[in-house]
Amino acid sequence: MTGADYIAEFLWKKGIREVFLITGGACAFIVDAIGRHKRLKYKCFQHEQAAAMAADASWRVHGKVGVTVVTSGPGATNLITGIACSFFDSIPTLHITGQVNQNEKLNYQGSRVRQAGFQETKIVEMVKPITKYAVQVTSGKQLIKELPKAFERALGPRMGPVLIDIPMDVQKENVGRRIILGSHPQEFKSASEFKKAKKQISRFFAKTERPLVLLGAGSGLSGGTKKILTWAKTNRLPFVASWNALTYFDHRMKNYFGHIGVYGNRGSNFLIQNCDRLLVLGSRLDNRQRSGNSSNFARNAKILAVDVDGEELKKYKNNSHFVKGIRADLKSANQLLPKIKWNDKKQIWEHFCLLMKKKYFGKNPSIFCAKNKSLSPYDVVKKINSFCKQNAVVIADDGANLCWVFQAFLCSSQKLFTAGGNSPMGYSFPAAIGAAFYLPKAQILAFTGDGSMQMNIQELQTLRHHRLNVKVIILNNFGYGIIKQFQDLYFGGRYHATGHGYSQPDFGKVASAYNIKYKRISTLSDLKKADFVKRGPMIFDITLDPNTQIEPKLELGRSLEDQYPYLSQQEYKQGMSFVPSNRRNL
Repeated sequence: MTGADYIAEFLWKKGIREVFLITGGACAFIVDAIGRHKRLKYKCFQHEQAAAMAADASWRVHGKVGVTVVTSGPGATNLITGIACSFFDSIPTLHITGQVNQNEKLNYQGSRVRQAGFQETKIVEMVKPITKYAVQVTSGKQLIKELPKAFERALGPRMGPVLIDIPMDVQKENVGRRIILGSHPQEFKSASEFKKAKKQISRFFAKTERPLVLLGAGSGLSGGTKKILTWAKTNRLPFVASWNALTYFDHRMKNYFGHIGVYGNRGSNFLIQNCDRLLVLGSRLDNRQRSGNSSNFARNAKILAVDVDGEELKKYKNNSHFVKGIRADLKSANQLLPKIKWNDKKQIWEHFCLLMKKKYFGKNPSIFCAKNKSLSPYDVVKKINSFCKQNAVVIADDGANLCWVFQAFLCSSQKLFTAGGNSPMGYSFPAAIGAAFYLPKAQILAFTGDGSMQMNIQELQTLRHHRLNVKVIILNNFGYGIIKQFQDLYFGGRYHATGHGYSQPDFGKVASAYNIKYKRISTLSDLKKADFVKRGPMIFDITLDPNTQIEPKLELGRSLEDQYPYLSQQEYKQGMSFVPSNRRNL
C-alpha cells in the first residue's frame, strides 16, 4: 500500500465510515485513496471550517471520532475554528492535512524564508495550542507509528482533537500491507485511589444541611451520567447542570432543578448561592457559569470538584471556597460516589428546592416581548420543542439565539448541544449537516441567528446536494442581539456594527437560489408541526423585534443570583432565604 492507501484502510478498521473533506493538490492522493476504498465514504463540503464543525458533531451524536481531510496552506488554516470547538469542549476529532513534498524545501535548510513550497504552511505549530496532539510525519514508517498514537491521544483521558500533517511524498511512499491499530487509552485511577476519593467525598458531605450537585459535560463525555444520576436519586440529592451537560439526561427528573450560569435559570442560581456543599462533577466552572465576579459563586458553600484533567483542578488552589479536588474519570462513578447521610434538616432544604423549581423552572416570560407585543423567541423555542421526536438532534449556535434555545428547550431523550467553549458564529448549521450524515433518519434542527447563518451560508449547497433532513431555524432579530443588549447597558444604545453598518440578505431569495423550501414566521400560529416532521431540508425565518432581549441575564458586577430583569426586593430575599444578601442598589 501507499501511505494514502494505508490512511484509508486504517480509518476503516478504526470504525470510521464517513470522512469530511475538501480536495486540493496536497491531499489529492489521500482523497483518491478514500474514493477507491470499497467501503469508506467521503462527503464534500464547501469550506474546511464547516467540515471541521461537522466532524465535531460526530462524537456528540453517535460516539465516533469525526475525521476531516484537507489540503495544505489555506485548506489547513481554515480548519482552525472548528478544531478549537472540539478542543474547548473535549470532543475527539482527527484532522488530516496534506503538505508539500519534502524535497521542495531541501535547498532552504537553515534559512528563514517564509515559505518554500507552494501553499506550504506550518500548520502543526499553529494548532498545537488547540490540539491534544499535532505532528508532521516525514516517512511511511513514522506514518504507521503516528496514526494510532494520534487516534489514542484523541480518545483519552481528557478527549480532544488531533492533527497529522502528511507531505505528498509520504502519501505516495510504499508502506507495506500491515495495519497497526494501536491500543485504547489507559485509565489512570487504581482501586485504592478510588477508595480514598470515596472517603473524601463522604467526609465532604458530613453534617451538610444544604447539599447540591453540579453536573458538567464531563459526566456525559465519560459515559458516567447514568451512574451519577442513579446515585443522586438514591441519596435524594438535588442537582443542577451546566449547559453542555443538558444533552445527557431527561430534564423531567424530579431531583433536577435547572441549569446555572450568567444566562441560567433563576431558581438554579438561587440554589447555587444558598447551598452549603457543592459537588462539581465534570465541569470546568468557566466564567459563564460562575460569572465575572467568581468569588461570589456559591459564596457560602464548600466546593469539591471532580475532573479527569488535573490542570483544571489547579485553578482553585488559591480559592478558600474549594477543598482539594479529585482527579478521576467519572466513567467509574459507581466506585467513586459514596452513600450520603443527611442531617435532620434535609426536609427544609428539599422544600426550598421544590419552591424554586415551581417558581422558575420551565418559566420563560419575556417582559420585553409582552410590553412590545412582539413574538417571543422563548415561545417559539417551546413550540418547536413540542414538535420534536424522541430521537431529535437539536443544535444551537451562539449569541442571543443560543441563550433563547438553552433557556427554554427541555430534553426528554433528544440531543441538545452547541460548541459551548469556543462558541463561534456559524457552528450549528454545519454541525447539523454532520449529524444528518451520521443519523440520516433522525429529525435534525439547527437554530441559528441571522448573523450566524451568513458565516457558513455556503453549506446550503451541501444541504441541497444531499437532500439532508435538516430544518434550519433562523431566529432573526436583524442584528447581533446579544451585543445590542450589551450596547444598551454600556454605550447608550449606540448600535455600531450591530444595527448600523450590519446588513443581511433576503433569506427567502437565498433559499430559492439553492432550491430549498423556505417559510417566513411572524406569529406563533405560523409554526406547524407538519413542516417539522416532513422529511427534507427547510429554512424557517422567524422574524423578531430587533431589540428582543435575553431574559434573564446577569449584568457585570452583579452576583449570580441577581439577574436582569431585576426581581422585587421581597422576591429576591425569598430566593436568598438561607444566606445574607449583598445585593447592589438597583
